[in-house]
Amino acid sequence: MSNGPYGQIACGCGALSLLVCGDPLGLGEDAGGEPVAFWPLSAIQIGQGAEELALLQDDRGGEAWRCGRCDERLLYGDDEAGVAVLAGLPEDSDGPGVALTAAQRRRLEALGYRVLAGR
Repeated sequence: MSNGPYGQIACGCGALSLLVCGDPLGLGEDAGGEPVAFWPLSAIQIGQGAEELALLQDDRGGEAWRCGRCDERLLYGDDEAGVAVLAGLPEDSDGPGVALTAAQRRRLEALGYRVLAGR
């Protein structure tokens, strides 16, 4: 467990929760224009319900992390970029991060995400 900042996301039925530790690598939008945050995959920890976690291969090459009980998708993980994409913005976000590498940015943009420039 991290001693730094963290957030928690949970599925609607409450069977699965994930902890997100640290700060996002950057902010962006999905193909529908909805806000997303990009986190290192290593920042994701299972809070509860590990037995309910279902990793489903996505046609883009990554994995959708879903609850096996209610089928809600909690995040999209891309091993090639080493990034987890979570819907919404962190509560304490003061603007886009600038820690994404050029290779990560290219991969995320190829997946259909719009990466916002740092402020």
